[in-house]
Amino acid sequence: MLFFKKKKEQEHADTPIKAKAKSLPMTKKVQFCYIKPSELSELIGSDINAVLTLEPVNYYAEKNRYWLCVFYYNEDYSEIIMRFELYENDRKTSALDYYEISKELYAKILLKFGQRI
Repeated sequence: MLFFKKKKEQEHADTPIKAKAKSLPMTKKVQFCYIKPSELSELIGSDINAVLTLEPVNYYAEKNRYWLCVFYYNEDYSEIIMRFELYENDRKTSALDYYEISKELYAKILLKFGQRI
């Protein structure tokens, strides 16, 4: 019996912000309720602070579809990069661009989840 590995499709070329995000040593993840990808992209594209209008999700109550927000940051929080990934039935189906955010916005987002920096 022969087994062949499927080659994964090559992702788009690394952008500078993507390379910077991958080089940051720490990550944190939080989940938000589902909204259409086009709506989320438009919302964040117009004003990054609009992230604060999104509703947190209880992962155990809503497993079908949710947005996983991944933060990449360094120890002193001087650089924080955020990315939204769409999960459907516990599988990543799509993702948005990387966004640089401020320490203040990061702290406000975590407060929605009862967490502090």
